[in-house]
Amino acid sequence: MGRQKSPSGTAGRIEFRTAQHEKSKDELIDEMFDLYMELERAKKEKEKLEKELKKYKNSNTPSSANKHIKPNTQGLKAVLGAKRGAPIGHKGATLRLPAANEFILVTAHACGNCHSHNIAPTGYVKKRKIICLQKLKMLIREYAQEEVRCLDCNLLTLAWHEDIPEHGIYDKTIQSLVNYFRFRARLPYNRIVDVMKNIFLVPMTEPTAMEITRRASKKLEPQYRALEEDIKTCDVVHADETSQSVNGVNHWVWVFCNALMSLFKVHDKRGGDIVEKTLGQDFAGKLVVDGWTTYKAYSNDHDVLLQRCWSHGHTEAKFECKEKHLDLYKWHCDIYEMAKKGKLYKQKKRRQGMFTKCKTELTMWVASAKTHRDLRKFATKIENGGDDWFTAVLHPEIPLDNNEAERSIRPWRVMEKIMGCLRSDEGIRTHEVLMSLVSTWEKQHKNVFSTLQATL
Repeated sequence: MGRQKSPSGTAGRIEFRTAQHEKSKDELIDEMFDLYMELERAKKEKEKLEKELKKYKNSNTPSSANKHIKPNTQGLKAVLGAKRGAPIGHKGATLRLPAANEFILVTAHACGNCHSHNIAPTGYVKKRKIICLQKLKMLIREYAQEEVRCLDCNLLTLAWHEDIPEHGIYDKTIQSLVNYFRFRARLPYNRIVDVMKNIFLVPMTEPTAMEITRRASKKLEPQYRALEEDIKTCDVVHADETSQSVNGVNHWVWVFCNALMSLFKVHDKRGGDIVEKTLGQDFAGKLVVDGWTTYKAYSNDHDVLLQRCWSHGHTEAKFECKEKHLDLYKWHCDIYEMAKKGKLYKQKKRRQGMFTKCKTELTMWVASAKTHRDLRKFATKIENGGDDWFTAVLHPEIPLDNNEAERSIRPWRVMEKIMGCLRSDEGIRTHEVLMSLVSTWEKQHKNVFSTLQATL
């Protein structure tokens, strides 16, 4: 806008021209207000996008979730001199076939080149073993159960056969297949029905498949309760949790496990007394966990030893420090190596000395990290772990990481992506029981299908 001095010539006095082509003061205020509102909308959109970006750019995001932001590797050349295949010394996993059940002699009737019938055998025979699957056939068995009357108590009972299912029209083999496909192969019910119809030639509907899994859950309930009692007596227990939608409401799946068993629990809270309800007040073992406060509260209330997961801590240190504070990252790596080295010491006195040394080093590391504004939050998180970072140095039977729980809970995460959400308390209980037992049988190197057949 043009400016001109007032007729009196007073310095600093400004007047607006009133020419017809210029905007009025009210119009300028309206435009400025519109610009302000547009800026506010842009700020909110920026905050929303940054919040969304945190899902894909943080220390806990798996690499599989970042495929869309990884550089394109197509066209890269292999390392010069590198060979394809397994590394040198790899034993391989070639299948060793047992003796053949059937021998078939294959004779030639014509030349494979000119098709002449004027041929003679040379005496050489090439033998090949082929794994075959016989054609599947569905059978309908009808059982005639005889009724008898007890002459002592006058009670009527029916004769029973071990192959007769307690409920429904499907035998134990079909029930085992349905539960295996659901909780081991993690197929949705519509795919299970498709396999049963088109491969095994067994007619079935989706509600029926779901009902079969629920009946199996009720039948295996005693084994699940026994698993609940067994986990309380373990010397080392790994624990972890992940989200699970139940009818659109966020719940949490908890896993308590070790190398031989897994116990799953679905709870509506990530905090509360779920750990105490699962492990009890008299738990005498050690817990390997991440930094969630629920575990610390349980540890303080019941004097239980904790081991913080170094995989989580080291991954976060790499994410926070490696680019801008490389010296602190290397220092953190050195402390980690000290803890691993101290854990291998056989003498208790040496382990105690390394425990003290590791604590001192970590305290110094936290103090140095707090001098950087961008590391203060992470340094406080490390500081809150305290002695729990080095419990495994004093107790070598404890691992330094919580990978056992991470691996155990991963199948549930895969299942959650397939099924979307749970929809009823009965569905929750079915998945708690079957996922726990299937995971436990796998860890104990049992044949899951055969075990289902034997227990249903």
